[in-house]
Amino acid sequence: METHSLCPQLLVWRQIYTLLEEAFLQAGADGMPPPPPVFNMQSWSLSTNAQKQQRWAATCAWAEQYGFKHLIGELSADDLYDGD
Repeated sequence: METHSLCPQLLVWRQIYTLLEEAFLQAGADGMPPPPPVFNMQSWSLSTNAQKQQRWAATCAWAEQYGFKHLIGELSADDLYDGD
């Protein structure tokens, strides 16, 4: 059975979020919202796979919209969370 990755592993996601947040703060653009927040351990445990996938999609869309997609970079298979 083929598995599909939902999002990065939490630690990887937090590293990506830090890069996005730093870029957001440096940009200082009026009207630009901050990147969608990453989950903390408790919210990660309590969220569904669909919620994780939706939040990651929102993060990627934000990065694309504001020109920060390059900060996400390539994710290896070990970096990805498949819902298990």
